[in-house]
Amino acid sequence: MIWRFSTYFAAILLLVWPGSAIEVPRDLDDCQSLEACLQIIDRIVPAENDGEGSNAAVLANKLRRFGDPAKHELLKRTIGHHPGWRNVAGAILSEWHSWTPSDVAELREALRKHPGGWLARPLGEIATPDSIQALIEDLPKGSENQTDFVLASMGAKAVPYLIPVLESDKNASSAERIIHNMNGRAVPFASRWVAQAANPQQPVQARLGALRGIAAIGDGARPSCEPLRRLRQDPEPKIRKQVELTLRTVRDPVVVEDVARTCRPTADPFDPLALGALQCLEDIASYGDGGRDVGTRLLTFLGSENGAERSYAITALGQIGFDPAIPQIEDAMNSADWRVVYAAIRSLGWFGDRSAIPVMERIASDYWLPEVRGKAKRVAEAMASVGHVSRPSRFSRPFEKGDNPFVIDGEVLDGVADCPGKRWKWKDITFELSPRSNGDNTELQAIDGRFVGTNHGEWGGELTWNPKKGEPSSILKDNVVGIEPEADGPIVLFGLAHLGIAYGYAVHVTRSNGETWKSVEVARLQAEPARLTTIGPDLFAAWSDRRVVVFSAEQGILGLATCVVR
Repeated sequence: MIWRFSTYFAAILLLVWPGSAIEVPRDLDDCQSLEACLQIIDRIVPAENDGEGSNAAVLANKLRRFGDPAKHELLKRTIGHHPGWRNVAGAILSEWHSWTPSDVAELREALRKHPGGWLARPLGEIATPDSIQALIEDLPKGSENQTDFVLASMGAKAVPYLIPVLESDKNASSAERIIHNMNGRAVPFASRWVAQAANPQQPVQARLGALRGIAAIGDGARPSCEPLRRLRQDPEPKIRKQVELTLRTVRDPVVVEDVARTCRPTADPFDPLALGALQCLEDIASYGDGGRDVGTRLLTFLGSENGAERSYAITALGQIGFDPAIPQIEDAMNSADWRVVYAAIRSLGWFGDRSAIPVMERIASDYWLPEVRGKAKRVAEAMASVGHVSRPSRFSRPFEKGDNPFVIDGEVLDGVADCPGKRWKWKDITFELSPRSNGDNTELQAIDGRFVGTNHGEWGGELTWNPKKGEPSSILKDNVVGIEPEADGPIVLFGLAHLGIAYGYAVHVTRSNGETWKSVEVARLQAEPARLTTIGPDLFAAWSDRRVVVFSAEQGILGLATCVVR
C-alpha cells in the first residue's frame, strides 16, 4: 500500500543493518601484533560482501592501537580481491576517526573501487575541498548509499559542490536527491537560485541547475519563489518545462489549478485503494490553504461510489480548509462506510464545525466500530473545549497511527485479543466461528446455475456465474472469501491481506427479470476477512482480524459479536 517509512530512511537502515552482525572474536585482545590480530579477524570475515557494518566501531577500537600501519593495511584490503574483507575493512575504517587530508588520495581510490561504500564517511570527516570533490565524483554512481548519507549530513557545506551536478542533464537527479535529504538545510540558497533562474543573462544550464536546486529544497523554498511565476512564459522551452516542475514541487498555489485539472473520481466501486484519486488528492492537499481555489473541483469526489475516494476527498477538503464543503462532509458522517465516517469526523474537527458535535456525540455513543467511537469522542470534546482540532500546517503531513493520513485502514485500529474458544454471541444467538479459510474455491448452487468464487491471494480472484444454459460470466473480480445463500441472491465476502494491504467487504448479489447480476455493498469491514457464516434470517457474521462483524443485507453492519468466555 503506502510505505510506512520514508524511502531514504529505510535505505539508510538497510545500509547499517542489512545482514547478520560482524562478529567480534573473543581472543582479539590477546593478539600482540597487527598480523596476528588480522589473522584472528580472518576467521569471521564472510566470503562475500554482505554490506554489514555493525560492530565495526568495536573492531576499530581494538586495531587502532597499531596506529597508521593498521590503517594503511585496512585501506589495502578495501581494494583487494576478497569481497568480504573489502566490506569489513571499509566498515572498520568508517569508525577509525583519525583522518587527515593526506589520506584523501587513498580513500578516493578505495571509494572508486566500491562506489557508495563505507569510505565515504572518512572523506566526509576530512571535509576538505578535495575530499568533498571525491564524494561528488562518486555521487552519480549510486543511489541512497553512504555517499548520499555523508553529503546530505554535511548540509550547506556540500551545496556549492553540488551546483555543477545540478546543471548536468545527465546527473542532476543525484544532486537533487542529496539536497532534498538535507531536510531544509539548503533553504538559504533558495533566494540566490531564484535570482539566477530569473536572470535571462545567465546560461540556460545554470538557470536550469538553479531551478532544480529550488525544487530539491521543496516546500521550504516557496516563500522565495514568486519571481519564478513569470518564467512560465520564458522564451526558452527547457526553462518553461522546469519552472512548472519546480513550482509544483514547492507547492506554489499558482499551479494548483493545473494539478487539479485531471483529478476526478474514476475508481471502480469496490477498488480498495483508488490509487489515482489518492495521488492527486494528496498532492492537492499538500498545498494547504493554497489549494482552496480548486476546492469546488474536489466536491465531485463526494458523490463517488467508491468509499476510498470519498474518504480521500474529505481529508483533502479538510486540509485545504474549503469551508463550502462542510454541509456535505456533515452528511458523510451518516455513511455506511466506516472510513468515510472517520475521515468526516476528523475533517470537521479541522474546520471547527461545532454544529457537528451532536452527531459526533451520537457516533461516540453507538457506532459499531470502537475506534470510530473514540475518534468522534475526542474530536467532539476538543471542539467543545477549544473550538477545533489543530489542522495540519500548510506543508506538513498529519500522522495518525500510520504514516499516511489519507489511507484510513487497519493502521488506525487498536489491537484486540484473540477469542480462545472461537465462540461468539450476538444478542441471544451463540455461534462458533474461527478464522479458518473457506478454501481457494467457494461455490454456491442455485436453481438455474452455480456461483463460483476463487481466491488466489496477491494474484487475485473472481466471482463468476455459471448458468446451466449459456456461457459463464464474471460478476466481480476480487478474492472471494465466502458465499452464503440469501432469498434473492447470495451474500459474498471479498478481501485480501498482503504486504500492507488489508481490506474486506460483503456484497449482496441480485438480479431482476433475468438481467445481469448486480453487486451492492452491504458491509465494509475494518480489515481483511477470513470466514463468513449465516447465523439467522438475513443475518450474517464475518471474521475480520480477530473481530466478528454482524450484518444483514437490508440493514448493513449491525455491530460486533462478543467473545464467549467459557
